[in-house]
Amino acid sequence: MKRIVVGMVLAGLALGGPALAGDDAAKPKAEKGAALAPDAPVAVVNGQPVTKAEFDRAMSAYLRRFRQLTGGMHGGVSQPNEKMKEDVLRQLVDRTLLYQEAKKKPVDDLDAKVAEELKGIKGRFPDEATYQKALESEQLTEDSLKDLIAQQVLVRHYVETEIQPSVKVSDDEVKKFYEDNQDKFATPEQVRASHILIRTDPSASEADRKAAREKAEALRKRAAAGEDFATLAKENSEDPGSAPNGGDLGFFTRDRMVKPFADAAFALEKGKVSDVVETRFGYHVIKVTDRKEATQQKFEDVKESIAQYLKARALDQAVQAKLAELRKSAKVDVVASPL
Repeated sequence: MKRIVVGMVLAGLALGGPALAGDDAAKPKAEKGAALAPDAPVAVVNGQPVTKAEFDRAMSAYLRRFRQLTGGMHGGVSQPNEKMKEDVLRQLVDRTLLYQEAKKKPVDDLDAKVAEELKGIKGRFPDEATYQKALESEQLTEDSLKDLIAQQVLVRHYVETEIQPSVKVSDDEVKKFYEDNQDKFATPEQVRASHILIRTDPSASEADRKAAREKAEALRKRAAAGEDFATLAKENSEDPGSAPNGGDLGFFTRDRMVKPFADAAFALEKGKVSDVVETRFGYHVIKVTDRKEATQQKFEDVKESIAQYLKARALDQAVQAKLAELRKSAKVDVVASPL
């Protein structure tokens, strides 16, 4: 919540656009020197400076998005690489170019719109002190935040009034997308199953593996004879993720499980217990508790969402085309290495 300020602003101004291959205008070229002051320019776009503070905020937001998109797998990333720096600086240049163009199309009641958006941002914080601390952490004052929001409003207005009206998606395009991407609208067959796992180490001896299989087989017989499967799993399964839930794995598609497990589960009728199944994890006893047949969404049910997706994609392409046009006549100087 404390980071919502810059996240909202960047989402509106950078437009989420990817860096364009082959565009060298925003690549850092200056040598690294002494640490820059927050208000020192790292680039100048048609005479308008892009400051070190702006770059730092954008990089911070970039790294947060990067960690989110990678599921936290790169959570330790704290120092951006050169490609990241180039991407962020290019996005800042693009943002500035769009803003400069947007200023040519004034917005009615701009101050009122800024005040409304500022109110919404402040409302996300529990109190004034937390809000002020968030501003300070991002090297912002409320006035500078208002300036950023005003830029966002102007750019959004420009895109909506000058670019978006030319973006058209026909019914034929929507239909063709559906027909060309049938897999995207299909829900594969799913089963819900519970299992009991008796683990074996890959390096276990034959005697240990035999003992593990015999234990699994004994549990299978008890389950097949009518003992409560969930209780057996809670008391005996060596899968820490599912054992507390009676071995329940929820619904899953075939590709979610290793092949021997999936083959056995999808071959079972609802309510039936499998033979002992061996996988790289050990020996499993599986019980299928529910099934969902494969389904295909009808065109009429998804055509509106397809149209919205295609319009958003076309709008992004139109914005990128406009940026390419603006770059051709822009004067962009990178005057200092931002990091």
